[in-house]
Amino acid sequence: MTQTTTTTSVIDQYLTLFDHLPHDPAALEEILALFAPDATVQLFDGQEPLVGIPALSDLYGGFAKGMVDSKHVWTTTVLDDGRIELRWLHASRRVDERLVALSGIEYVTLNEDGLITKLDNRMVTPDSRL
Repeated sequence: MTQTTTTTSVIDQYLTLFDHLPHDPAALEEILALFAPDATVQLFDGQEPLVGIPALSDLYGGFAKGMVDSKHVWTTTVLDDGRIELRWLHASRRVDERLVALSGIEYVTLNEDGLITKLDNRMVTPDSRL
Protein backbone atom coordinates (compact mmCIF):
# COMPACT_ATOMS: atom_id res chain seq x y z
CA MET A 1 0.00 0.00 0.00
CA THR A 2 1.25 3.44 -0.93
CA GLN A 3 0.35 6.88 0.38
CA THR A 4 -0.10 9.47 -2.40
CA THR A 5 -1.20 13.06 -2.31
CA THR A 6 -2.27 13.53 -5.93
CA THR A 7 -4.63 10.56 -6.02
CA THR A 8 -6.18 11.34 -2.67
CA SER A 9 -6.61 15.10 -3.18
CA VAL A 10 -10.21 14.51 -4.32
CA ILE A 11 -10.82 12.82 -0.97
CA ASP A 12 -9.31 15.79 0.85
CA GLN A 13 -11.63 18.07 -1.14
CA TYR A 14 -14.61 15.81 -0.42
CA LEU A 15 -14.18 15.88 3.36
CA THR A 16 -13.23 19.55 3.49
CA LEU A 17 -16.34 20.45 1.50
CA PHE A 18 -18.47 18.17 3.69
CA ASP A 19 -17.29 20.14 6.72
CA HIS A 20 -18.27 23.38 4.94
CA LEU A 21 -21.83 22.18 4.18
CA PRO A 22 -23.41 23.77 7.28
CA HIS A 23 -21.91 27.23 6.56
CA ASP A 24 -21.43 27.51 2.81
CA PRO A 25 -24.36 26.99 0.43
CA ALA A 26 -21.94 26.60 -2.52
CA ALA A 27 -20.28 23.60 -0.84
CA LEU A 28 -23.15 21.31 -1.87
CA GLU A 29 -22.64 21.96 -5.60
CA GLU A 30 -18.87 21.70 -5.17
CA ILE A 31 -19.11 18.34 -3.41
CA LEU A 32 -21.47 17.00 -6.09
CA ALA A 33 -18.97 18.04 -8.77
CA LEU A 34 -16.51 15.51 -7.30
CA PHE A 35 -18.79 12.62 -8.34
CA ALA A 36 -19.30 11.00 -11.74
CA PRO A 37 -22.91 11.36 -12.99
CA ASP A 38 -23.68 7.67 -12.29
CA ALA A 39 -21.70 7.38 -9.03
CA THR A 40 -22.90 5.00 -6.32
CA VAL A 41 -22.65 5.84 -2.62
CA GLN A 42 -23.44 3.65 0.36
CA LEU A 43 -22.78 5.48 3.63
CA PHE A 44 -24.75 3.41 6.11
CA ASP A 45 -24.73 -0.32 6.82
CA GLY A 46 -27.78 -1.98 5.26
CA GLN A 47 -28.61 1.05 3.11
CA GLU A 48 -29.30 0.50 -0.55
CA PRO A 49 -26.63 2.29 -2.57
CA LEU A 50 -27.67 5.69 -3.85
CA VAL A 51 -27.05 6.19 -7.56
CA GLY A 52 -26.63 9.43 -9.47
CA ILE A 53 -26.27 13.11 -8.71
CA PRO A 54 -29.95 13.81 -7.83
CA ALA A 55 -29.88 11.12 -5.11
CA LEU A 56 -26.53 12.39 -3.84
CA SER A 57 -27.86 15.96 -3.81
CA ASP A 58 -30.69 14.85 -1.53
CA LEU A 59 -28.27 12.95 0.73
CA TYR A 60 -25.67 15.69 1.15
CA GLY A 61 -28.31 18.44 1.18
CA GLY A 62 -29.92 16.64 4.11
CA PHE A 63 -26.61 16.63 5.94
CA ALA A 64 -26.24 20.36 5.27
CA LYS A 65 -29.66 21.11 6.76
CA GLY A 66 -29.10 18.91 9.81
CA MET A 67 -25.70 20.19 11.00
CA VAL A 68 -24.56 23.41 12.61
CA ASP A 69 -20.88 22.41 12.77
CA SER A 70 -18.87 19.58 11.22
CA LYS A 71 -15.26 18.46 11.55
CA HIS A 72 -13.44 15.46 10.04
CA VAL A 73 -9.96 14.10 10.55
CA TRP A 74 -8.77 11.37 8.20
CA THR A 75 -6.03 9.34 6.63
CA THR A 76 -5.93 7.91 3.13
CA THR A 77 -4.09 4.99 1.61
CA VAL A 78 -4.05 3.96 -2.04
CA LEU A 79 -4.54 0.19 -2.17
CA ASP A 80 -2.83 -2.15 -4.63
CA ASP A 81 -6.08 -2.41 -6.64
CA GLY A 82 -6.21 1.40 -7.07
CA ARG A 83 -9.03 2.04 -4.63
CA ILE A 84 -8.52 4.60 -1.90
CA GLU A 85 -9.02 3.50 1.69
CA LEU A 86 -10.22 6.42 3.76
CA ARG A 87 -10.23 6.12 7.57
CA TRP A 88 -12.14 8.96 9.17
CA LEU A 89 -13.48 10.40 12.41
CA HIS A 90 -16.31 12.93 12.39
CA ALA A 91 -17.69 15.20 15.08
CA SER A 92 -20.71 17.39 14.53
CA ARG A 93 -23.22 19.55 16.32
CA ARG A 94 -26.71 19.09 14.97
CA VAL A 95 -29.41 21.75 14.62
CA ASP A 96 -31.11 20.28 17.71
CA GLU A 97 -27.81 20.87 19.63
CA ARG A 98 -26.95 17.16 19.88
CA LEU A 99 -23.27 16.37 19.65
CA VAL A 100 -22.49 13.36 17.47
CA ALA A 101 -19.22 11.48 16.92
CA LEU A 102 -18.84 8.80 14.24
CA SER A 103 -16.02 6.93 12.55
CA GLY A 104 -15.70 4.71 9.55
CA ILE A 105 -13.67 3.26 6.75
CA GLU A 106 -14.59 4.13 3.19
CA TYR A 107 -13.38 2.55 -0.02
CA VAL A 108 -13.41 4.98 -2.92
CA THR A 109 -13.00 4.30 -6.63
CA LEU A 110 -12.11 7.12 -9.03
CA ASN A 111 -12.51 7.15 -12.81
CA GLU A 112 -9.85 8.30 -15.28
CA ASP A 113 -11.08 11.90 -14.85
CA GLY A 114 -10.49 11.73 -11.09
CA LEU A 115 -14.21 11.69 -10.25
CA ILE A 116 -15.66 9.43 -7.58
CA THR A 117 -17.54 6.53 -9.17
CA LYS A 118 -18.06 4.41 -6.07
CA LEU A 119 -17.93 5.15 -2.36
CA ASP A 120 -18.68 2.41 0.16
CA ASN A 121 -18.58 3.13 3.88
CA ARG A 122 -18.40 0.83 6.87
CA MET A 123 -19.04 2.36 10.29
CA VAL A 124 -16.50 1.36 12.96
CA THR A 125 -16.06 2.02 16.65
CA PRO A 126 -13.52 4.78 17.24
CA ASP A 127 -10.16 3.58 18.54
CA SER A 128 -9.41 5.45 21.75
CA ARG A 129 -5.78 4.34 22.08
CA LEU A 130 -3.20 7.08 21.78
